[in-house]
Order: sequence, then structure tokens, then C-alpha cells
Amino acid sequence: MMGKNMNHNECKELIPFYLYEELDYEKKILFENHVRSCKDCANELESYKILFADISEDSKSPVDLKLLTEARLELRGTLRSQQNKTSFSNNIKDYIFSLFYKPVGLAVSGFSLMLIGLFIGYLIFNSPVIDNLETDSKISDKLRIQNINFIDPDPSDGQVEFTFEAVKSGRIKGNVNDTELQKILTYAVLNEQNPGTRLNSINVINANQTQKPDDEIKSTLIAVSKFDNNPGVRREALKSLNELPADEDIKNTLIYVLLNDTSAGIRIEAINALVEVSKSGINLNQKDLLLLREKIQSDENNYVRYQAKNIIKEY
Repeated sequence: MMGKNMNHNECKELIPFYLYEELDYEKKILFENHVRSCKDCANELESYKILFADISEDSKSPVDLKLLTEARLELRGTLRSQQNKTSFSNNIKDYIFSLFYKPVGLAVSGFSLMLIGLFIGYLIFNSPVIDNLETDSKISDKLRIQNINFIDPDPSDGQVEFTFEAVKSGRIKGNVNDTELQKILTYAVLNEQNPGTRLNSINVINANQTQKPDDEIKSTLIAVSKFDNNPGVRREALKSLNELPADEDIKNTLIYVLLNDTSAGIRIEAINALVEVSKSGINLNQKDLLLLREKIQSDENNYVRYQAKNIIKEY
């Protein structure tokens, strides 16, 4: 969270988001107050306004229609398959719900609940302890069972099999570099429902990525940059990803975000990062360039189209 005052770097970073009305009310007020009192940032803002106004929409790069059609079909197929996927948890809920409306299901569900009760008792008295971390001495004894998935629901042979998640509340204090603590934060980034918690977890993780980046953390940042439903969380994950050494995975993530993100501000972040990645020696292949050419034609944001043209000119 920003304080009451905004510094030069923060102000200059937010200029594209301000021009495309991507800032929330609080940040917009802080931005405008700073610009009014800072000549350098005011000049920078005017430079961006002139740049955006001068961007030409007339020049169109030649496109191979066959390759363009193939790329469009591939992209649409990927998006359609993503939309048709139902969540794992919803499948479980639908399955359990259906059991209670079948005669055999009533018997299965009753027997299964008895087994769950036995498992709860076992877990309460056999809970593993996390080493090298300071935990609260008063941890709740109550477990929350969720995400039950029946593998073998047929009790006719006297046995059933299922998986489940047992959640137990706790408190942890440890060094930010601790491996177990990092794993918990990584899990929170991917699974925590509260976007504020996801943001805080990203910030803590990012503070630790000063030398050797962790592959699991990089994969987490990639997934959040692509799929998190909160624009603020996606943007912070993308910024954290850009702090890591550029590679093919990061390049592909930036292109995905550029093609699919609905926020103009995040697409601006992605195209700017892609410019830097291309300068760092990570080459764009013909498919990448074809997707950029299509983006020039389809993106409604002038700045994104302008930067995409600049990248293509280098090849």
C-alpha cells in the first residue's frame, strides 16, 4: 500500500495506467497531487500524452493469411478448452450431491461419514509438527474436512476408498528464507480467497528472490499472472516475474498475458516487459511475431499496438 505521498518512481510507473484510467480513486488522487507539485513528473506525463497522441494507426504490417488463420484457430481452441473446464472442487460437490438422491447413495454417504469421523479422530492425535518454525502453543483441535473425492464408493465388498483435505488452523513465525514458510506462502498465492492475502504473500516471496530464483515460486508467479481473477494480484505477480532473469517461460507468459488479459494497464505492463525481454537476448520466433501482428490489428489500446510494432521492426 502506498503512503500519503508518492515518490518519483511510483509516479512515473503509473503514468500509462493513469492515462488509460486504470487507477483506483485513491491512487489517482495521490498521482494528481504529486504531478501538480513535481515539475519532472509533470513533464514526463506530458511526454506520454504527446506519444500517445502521435501513435499512428495507419501503418499495417503485412501478414501471411494462412499463418494468421492457423494461429487464430489455435488460440480460439485453447481459449474454448479453458472455458469448458469445470473446477475440480465443483466436480466433487456434484458427485457427493448426486449420492444423496440415489437409494444406494444414502448408504454410501452414511458409511463414508462414519469413516470420516474415524479419520478426524486419527488426525487430531497424530498431527505432524513443522520443524524449524515457531508455532502457537494453542492450536485449535478442530479439523475442517473438505474436497472429498470418492475413488471407490461401492460398499458391497465392505470397503470404500476416498481422498480428502483436513484443514487445521495454526500460527507460524519464522525466517522469510525458511523453506517450509516459503511453501506455505506459495500455496497461499495460488489458493487463498482473499486477494489482499495473495498480494501480501507475493510481496514476501518477491523480497526473497534477490539471488537464485526458486523454480516453484517462478511457476506460481506465472500461474497467478495468467489466471488470478483479481487484476491487482495479476499485476503484482507480473511485476515480480519481471524481476527474475528472462527466459522462454517468462517470454511465453508475457505473450499470453498480452493476448488474453482484459486490463489495458496489465497489457501495457506485459508489452513493456516483452520489449525488455527481447533486448536481453531472448528471441521471438515466427509464431510469436505472428501473434504480435494479430495483436496490432485487434488490440484497442494504441500504446500496446505501438510497442508491438516496435518489437516486430527489430526482426
